Amino acid sequence: MGQLVRHPPGAGAWVLIDVDDLGHGDQAWDLARPAAWFASGLLAPEVWQGFLSAYLGAGGRALGAPGADPWERLDLPARALTVQLAAAAVAAALREEREPDEVERILIDTCARIAGTQGRAR
Repeated sequence: MGQLVRHPPGAGAWVLIDVDDLGHGDQAWDLARPAAWFASGLLAPEVWQGFLSAYLGAGGRALGAPGADPWERLDLPARALTVQLAAAAVAAALREEREPDEVERILIDTCARIAGTQGRAR
């Protein structure tokens, strides 16, 4: 999800980019971004299911035992990343003296749901 590209586009080898986040840790955090996007409604259910199926089919181990509920492992990472993305969205909108765009608003609203509030940031 944005970390692998083909170069030259469409025909070349797959190239890993953004290695600044490369490290060793809990593999569930590697899936936090797509999980947060799905939980926020930014990633369609069929895309999420396709992603999970491909991940598990390739031998991905971050979700625990086969057949386990993926949210047992993904809930905390997805929530934490949603809060981080919402904070970055608010900061960007304030810095640029504008209202949050549609995607930023979705992340902010999702963060508010996580916090159990109905209020809107900004």
